[in-house]
Amino acid sequence: MSLGKLPEQLNKTNNPVSITIIILAMISSFFSTSCSVTTEGPRITEPIHLLPDSVYIPLLANIQLLQVWNNSTDTLDLESVKKDLFSTFKVSEKQFLDSHRYYQSDFKGQRIRLDSVKVLIETEKRRVQEFRRNNEQTK
Repeated sequence: MSLGKLPEQLNKTNNPVSITIIILAMISSFFSTSCSVTTEGPRITEPIHLLPDSVYIPLLANIQLLQVWNNSTDTLDLESVKKDLFSTFKVSEKQFLDSHRYYQSDFKGQRIRLDSVKVLIETEKRRVQEFRRNNEQTK
């Protein structure tokens, strides 16, 4: 087989090379359309008792702070504090976890929520630092 006759051979329908190329093209076309990832909103069903952002964001911020606190001390009864936290927000842990799973499936929305959590934590950090400075000045 010479290189000059290669294009002529590819035009034949019973050529195994052309059939293989067509099959590979069809398979890659199928996978590229069926495996595309979308980040435009929730892909799981909304829970019946979805927590609104006004409850979810501060609760998530408190849970994050609780986890940091728990990692820095071994004297914390995490379960007891979590129960008190959920009680304070008047939600169950299941409601929070269902809402959290739902919100996490919406990548863009959850990123905005996490940015809000970060702002809440930074604000609380500044408030605590200011409180400490004021207490040190009065001593």
